[in-house]
Amino acid sequence: MPPAKKSGKSGKLSRKQLQQLKEYGELDPLNSINDDRDLDDLVSKALGRSGYGSFTGKLRAGKNSRDTGKGHTRSSLAKPQRNSRPDAYSRLLKSLETTTSSTPVSRKSVVSDEDEDMEENDDEATLGSASGDSENDDMQSASGVDEKEYGVDEVDENELESEAEEPIPEDLDAASDAKEVFEAHDYMEGHYANVDSEQMHKKLSAVTNKEYEQTVVEDAALGSMIVCNVAGEGAKPANPRPLKQKLVKPFHKLNKTGDFTDFQRGLFGWFDQYRDVVYAGRSLANEDEITTAYALHAMNHVMKAKDHEHKNNSKLAKAHASGSDAGELRDRGFTRPRVLIVVPFRNCAYRLIEKLLKLVSAEQEMNSTRFAKEYGPDEEEERKHNANKRKPEDFQRTFAGNIDDSFRIGVQLHYKSVKLYADFYRADIIIASPIGLRMTTGAESGDRKDFDFLSSVEMVIVDQCDVLLMQNWDHVSHLFNHMNLTPKKDHGCDFSRVRSWFLDGMAQYRRQTILISEHMTPEIQAMFNNNCRSIEGKVRIKPTYTGAVDNVVTQVSQIFKRVSVRRLASANDDRFSNFVEQTLPDIEKWMMNNKHTVIFASSYFDFVRIRNHCKDKGYIFAAISEYSTKSEAMRARMKFFDGELQFILYSERAHFYHRYPIKGIHHLVFYSLPDHPHYYSEMVNLMLTSNDTVSADQLSCTVFYSKFDQLKLERIVGSRLVAQLLSGERSQFTFA
Repeated sequence: MPPAKKSGKSGKLSRKQLQQLKEYGELDPLNSINDDRDLDDLVSKALGRSGYGSFTGKLRAGKNSRDTGKGHTRSSLAKPQRNSRPDAYSRLLKSLETTTSSTPVSRKSVVSDEDEDMEENDDEATLGSASGDSENDDMQSASGVDEKEYGVDEVDENELESEAEEPIPEDLDAASDAKEVFEAHDYMEGHYANVDSEQMHKKLSAVTNKEYEQTVVEDAALGSMIVCNVAGEGAKPANPRPLKQKLVKPFHKLNKTGDFTDFQRGLFGWFDQYRDVVYAGRSLANEDEITTAYALHAMNHVMKAKDHEHKNNSKLAKAHASGSDAGELRDRGFTRPRVLIVVPFRNCAYRLIEKLLKLVSAEQEMNSTRFAKEYGPDEEEERKHNANKRKPEDFQRTFAGNIDDSFRIGVQLHYKSVKLYADFYRADIIIASPIGLRMTTGAESGDRKDFDFLSSVEMVIVDQCDVLLMQNWDHVSHLFNHMNLTPKKDHGCDFSRVRSWFLDGMAQYRRQTILISEHMTPEIQAMFNNNCRSIEGKVRIKPTYTGAVDNVVTQVSQIFKRVSVRRLASANDDRFSNFVEQTLPDIEKWMMNNKHTVIFASSYFDFVRIRNHCKDKGYIFAAISEYSTKSEAMRARMKFFDGELQFILYSERAHFYHRYPIKGIHHLVFYSLPDHPHYYSEMVNLMLTSNDTVSADQLSCTVFYSKFDQLKLERIVGSRLVAQLLSGERSQFTFA
């Protein structure tokens, strides 16, 4: 261990050195380590010291593997030495106690605006603190990331000093038992237990080979679900006391019903087992309950892990004081961030962080004023919200407040405070949008990619997947492809404290993935099959649908036609050929006497394909997509109502972002079914508008679907009839 360095003329220890001594029981554990050293070399040395063998970076489960804890910090810990000098340590410890005793511990306040303004100057250079205007000015590389703006490898000395004031609870061993840090039935303890067991090897083998034992479970609150168990493990009993004692009162105060509702208890029960969960029943009625449940789960996970790490720090300090060896304490990953929460807009992040702050109940909330300014609603947004009150309720809820879709923010927890806009490498929880993270991780071909901060994520929560599908799902896929990889730099990591499965490249099997959506889609199902690999198993919860056709009030015949497709790879081509050869000639017949036709396309690729074909054929039509301006859409709707256009081509994303009330529809053609089932009833009910003089026999609605549209079709016609429409002898069905 390098000799202790004195600071100042009086030879006293600096605050940074006092913090190192207090947390780790020694000074400058990384002083003699070169930051540019080879990472694989360091991992190999760490494995060699602990008997794991050399590092290969591949999935393996050696018999010598050991794991005794969990936790995270920003700094590093060197393994304790038996030859340390207890007399020198005692003198340093006495100096530490003198310094900390003069600092008041109870300081209940919220950081003032003046302090926040001073802190903003430091935070502007940290990852996760950039706002929209500064991002556009500073992006100078091909990947869209500016190193100076994010400063991901720099250490904030001011923050190190501020953390020195954070006391470690005395007698943490007893406090852990008294405050239920790890209960006897705590599934977090079992999930991060020693990997060197026969049952654990069976789990890894089953998950790797996708050998799940599926059972169908009916729940009164959640509905029907498919539970995938591994290695013969069946249903698990609920943890009677799953929460940290510190979270119980804030949760009861935050939750409108006090304790868990039946719905929350069922959903949180699956979260607490550390299974991968896909819930496809999100709605306006239960969105607040869902957000509260996963926010509580994320905070509960972080607090338990931090307490466990502080407990190990205390063991190290006691071992140094007595000159003994504390043993092997592995309780962290390569980097500090443990939880990643992905949401589509800033207004979602604002509501979520407000819940997290209430759960923490911290005495200090750093950068709270700045957060309210950049993420909260302003007067202009309130004015827009008032103008949208004539639109459906789900539209108002989605687009109320700040709807910027490019953001990322780190949340760092201290003993009695919480800091927003923390650097990603010093944050405990990261909340971001897919495009915000993509701008951070960089493009595939860029030279300045950085996704090391995702290497040790233990929990991923993706909320409102249905909205993210309306943005760009490719960013979500890119995120999962770059998660839990071995980092390119060490970032001040102490490999003697890194858990063995991180070193062995098995972190993806310990990560919990939670996907929340209004409905199930093929993209979400593919992520559930390929990216959800928790060794505890997984569960998919999907409600039973009555069908959107029940919400249609227009007296019109709805004709569903099944398109014959050869295979999945050619489904789009077969659908387009059927449309060009059979549907367009019928539309031309309608247009001889009646030009009020709307063609609805759910996929933008289909939208572009139809638009280009119709342009080549010389049709007089208008195409309204999400990229159309409001003036262009208004002119198109006016010409359509006046009969100057043969038809309008309309995309689902345009309806999602604008909900244009198209008047005068006589013939409605669904080239493909919408992902959102209520869009179907909304579009059909638009035929009532300005059609008072048109009889019902002059109106028509035609829907095309294939056997690969089961999920969409189930939401439209209902779970009871979907099998008949997909496999029946007839290829045409009529609903009236």
